[in-house]
Amino acid sequence: MFELVQIAKNGEFGDRIFPIVLSDANIYQPIDRADYILHWQAKIQKLEAKIKLLSSSANVPSLTRSINEYTEIRATIDGLVDILQNMNTLTPDIHSESDFEELLNAIAIRLDE
Repeated sequence: MFELVQIAKNGEFGDRIFPIVLSDANIYQPIDRADYILHWQAKIQKLEAKIKLLSSSANVPSLTRSINEYTEIRATIDGLVDILQNMNTLTPDIHSESDFEELLNAIAIRLDE
């Protein structure tokens, strides 16, 4: 997710990714999309709770960095998933049947631009 957020921050998100939406992604209903936000919110809360158990929160920059990354993902996941659900993506089965030809052609065209 961190990489996806970084791609989104650089703009032209829809032009820079070639998503394959798995059948269990659950991105098409708002109630299901909320679960992704809750997931990252829970990760933030769990890590913050663990950090509070430390005798000092000094000198744990990687933990602080992780909280910042989780917070950024939590803040952007709704918009990213909204874009993904509106993209015309093919399923893994369709890709497999065509030996990923359409995906590979799309990537080749993009690289030639």
